[in-house]
Amino acid sequence: MSDVMDLFGTSWFTSGLRLGIVALAVGWAIRLIIGRSGPPLPIVGILLAAVTVGGLYTNDEVLGPLLPALGLILAGLMLVRLTKAPRWAQIPAATPGAVWLATALPTELTWVKVLTAILIVGGGFLANDFETRHERMGLGVIFFTLATLGAFAAVPDTEQILILTAAVLPLTLLAWPKVAASLGSEGSFLAIAVFMWVTAAGGGGRPPSIIGSAACLGLLLLEPALVAVRPVLTRRYESLRRNWLGAVIASIPQFILVLICSRVAARFDTELPAILVVLFAYVMTLVLGLVAASRTPDAVEDPLAAV
Repeated sequence: MSDVMDLFGTSWFTSGLRLGIVALAVGWAIRLIIGRSGPPLPIVGILLAAVTVGGLYTNDEVLGPLLPALGLILAGLMLVRLTKAPRWAQIPAATPGAVWLATALPTELTWVKVLTAILIVGGGFLANDFETRHERMGLGVIFFTLATLGAFAAVPDTEQILILTAAVLPLTLLAWPKVAASLGSEGSFLAIAVFMWVTAAGGGGRPPSIIGSAACLGLLLLEPALVAVRPVLTRRYESLRRNWLGAVIASIPQFILVLICSRVAARFDTELPAILVVLFAYVMTLVLGLVAASRTPDAVEDPLAAV
């Protein structure tokens, strides 16, 4: 308990928390002005990126090209939105900014830079695909919050990631228990970008922790692959009521995956065993997902009837 209370004495945590509360107020104000009806506002990812950059700046961190790289990612994705290009166009649109950000990471490890660029582009696309199905349950934001908490538990140096952790806690209240906002199409890419920036900054002292932290993204990456193979798997989520309790139940597999990646994979001193643990956890998740899909009926008259 004393360790938790000590967090409030660090400028990293308090700056992230203050900015996160301000962002929460802004998000709910926009929601109330627009009206409570309608789809969730796609703003959480953008707010998280802005708060993280603001927190790093407040603590005199060297940002380098972080801000312009995030701006380039956002500009490319907004161009896709404005031109009504197909969704796959997000991948080339986000790539220049992702590569720029990855090359400027606060680490000398080349594999971390490559992993970051891949995750921003590929992971952002997959997370966005995940949200298109589950935004009304707030699962994109909730799963990202769990991933951030896992990364905080994984990396040995927690200063930078404390900002994102402190910010994501209040911002989760935009998606749970009432769903007012989602990560958003552009925000999915930006959220993963700042996630990887603070993870790389905090994991340099034990590189396998970066592997474990990145793997905490979990079902944001895996669920779209499962659905592509067995679309009927979406009925497993649809069978849950779209309320706060349904979101908690749906988050249990993500929580377990985060626990394995952050408390087991991230604890090794070399990369290979960390990779093997992550691969095992991911493969088992895919297998269990396919088994669940095979036991899901192809047609259900009322997806809420099971509750």
